[in-house]
Amino acid sequence: MVTDSALTVTQLNTYVKMMFDADNRLKRICVVGEISNFVNHYKTGHCYFSLKDEKSAIKAVMFAGSVQHLRFRPENGMRVFITGRVSVFERDGVYQIYAETMEPEGAGALMIAFEQLKKKLTSEGLFDNSNKKALPEFPQKIGVITSPVGAALQDILNVLSRRYPLAEVVFYPVAVQGVNCSNENINAVNYLNKLDDVDVIIMGRGGGSIEDLWGYNDEQLVRTVAMSGIPIISGIGHETDFTLCDFAADMRAPTPSAAAEIAVPDIEELYQITDNLIFRADNAVDNYIKSESDNVKHLEMQLSLLDPRKIIENRKNEIHSIKNRIDIATDLIFSKNDAKLRILSEKVRLLNPLLLIEKGFIPVYSDKTRVASVKQIKQGDNITLNFYDGHVVCDVIDIKNAEIEL
Repeated sequence: MVTDSALTVTQLNTYVKMMFDADNRLKRICVVGEISNFVNHYKTGHCYFSLKDEKSAIKAVMFAGSVQHLRFRPENGMRVFITGRVSVFERDGVYQIYAETMEPEGAGALMIAFEQLKKKLTSEGLFDNSNKKALPEFPQKIGVITSPVGAALQDILNVLSRRYPLAEVVFYPVAVQGVNCSNENINAVNYLNKLDDVDVIIMGRGGGSIEDLWGYNDEQLVRTVAMSGIPIISGIGHETDFTLCDFAADMRAPTPSAAAEIAVPDIEELYQITDNLIFRADNAVDNYIKSESDNVKHLEMQLSLLDPRKIIENRKNEIHSIKNRIDIATDLIFSKNDAKLRILSEKVRLLNPLLLIEKGFIPVYSDKTRVASVKQIKQGDNITLNFYDGHVVCDVIDIKNAEIEL
């Protein structure tokens, strides 16, 4: 009967699974396709997704043991290479790929992981310039985090001793690549932050591949660098090498040597600046002294002008000067008036009747009345002739009229 030969669903699925598992070609297979329907089961750590191309799709699963080795986070739409085995999931009667490894097509897994983490931390504002701390101008103690055996350490120490030997260096040795790199660098940053006198930290190593520098892309290390209370200068790799620690640090330098140069001033330049400041200070002091000396002299002059003895002396000099001017003016006035007086005196003298009498002009009086014309007298009158030295009394015998031309 048909019922005697019928298989249960479980038997059928088990049989098909055995056939798949017996095929050596399906035990180790590489398939390329696009991820879709991606689900990350956070409780178990397993990832479930489909792998598809233009015409078909196949279910896939990657268990937690394999997921933890991924260098990037799978996303829908990402084309990847899957290595694993093909088998049947008996419960659902479907076949699927059990992925053991996954690599992105095109860009490497590390670059994708780098960009994914960078995008995440950027969105959190971890790399914002507003979070950057200012570097100290004159650090007294500098923390250096790098390998004890690499060239980076010697480069950093040489630059620091040459440019600014006044600073003390606190060295914390770490692995600069490999599985211990990130944890040791985290411990180093935390240790230096516990010290109360470190002014700036240099984190550095030489160049290398992205795999060599990968420890500096560790999320926890990047966050530790960003949260450091002490300013950090990142000098990791060469000029073209970038790590996420470069973005989290307060300053990025292209090389470890450049990081050391950024960390400290050049003492020779400071000497020149100091000499220039001293020269300017000397000039400023000299100018100040001269200016104040001039002010003192001016004040002394003003004070001397306010001295009562000086004021009295000045007033005496002014009075003496006024007296001299008055004397000169008086002499001039007297001189002018004396000349006028002489002229007037001469005029008066010329008008003196006595002078006329001396010259023979004799005044004639009749009865004490001065006679100016013959018409005032008559024959027989008594007249008096006044000379300068006496007078003569005469009788008028005869009168003759005559016109005298003046």
